Amino acid sequence: MYPFNFRPAKKFIDFRKIFIAMPFDNEYETIYTDLIVRAIEKVNIELNENEKLTYYRGKDPKYTRSGWLDILENLYTARIVIGVLTGDNANVFYELGIAHATQQIERQILIAERRYNPKFDLKDLIYIPYNPHDLNSSIGDLSDGIKDTLRLYDLNNDKRVALAESKLSSCEFDIIRSAGSKSHFFLSEQAKLTDYEGLAHLCHAGLLRLSAKSTKTGNELKIEYSYYWTDLGNAVLNRLKIISDEEWNKRLVDYRKSFLV
Repeated sequence: MYPFNFRPAKKFIDFRKIFIAMPFDNEYETIYTDLIVRAIEKVNIELNENEKLTYYRGKDPKYTRSGWLDILENLYTARIVIGVLTGDNANVFYELGIAHATQQIERQILIAERRYNPKFDLKDLIYIPYNPHDLNSSIGDLSDGIKDTLRLYDLNNDKRVALAESKLSSCEFDIIRSAGSKSHFFLSEQAKLTDYEGLAHLCHAGLLRLSAKSTKTGNELKIEYSYYWTDLGNAVLNRLKIISDEEWNKRLVDYRKSFLV
């Protein structure tokens, strides 16, 4: 699967997931277990139960198609991608290249051992140095980097929500006011042309997701269309005070469960 043609199964960023791009040689195992995992666990101590971060690294992407698709899925949907530059591993650089080309740089953290000599194309990238002889001393720096990245992601997401709200038309506002109290809804048979246009615009803006279900009775095929408010859509609804914080958090969990593959 070529990255340009890839479409993630999850249509959202998993706000709890960290994906780690790193070499899998045994000599790098302690970087994962004694530095990265411990830094994430240190951050998790300060987070609520439903906010705690999960972490994942892919295995053998070059040998199996399913493994490579798994790598792409995580690169596209993880809230944070941690890249280990140490070792100048070709697979890691390829994965980070995909992340740099498709995701905001604010969602990425690079780490390398102290005195790492970056290649020419990497010389302008900022990375967090760690002491390979005393990984424990570098846990605090990495955990602080993770917390800063989480805060910056939230700030950028707030800006995204505000921008989405500012672009709403009067027709789209009408749909939001009439259907925002429901996590998902069906298109009425009495829908007007402006309703179709408003729904199309909301889908295009990423606030709604269209779902089509077909049923067959005898020779008659019937297609039923329903709409689900996405993460962005629910964030806008919460910003407009149409749904409460509690309802927003509930929808966040329910929506993601509905579309997990």
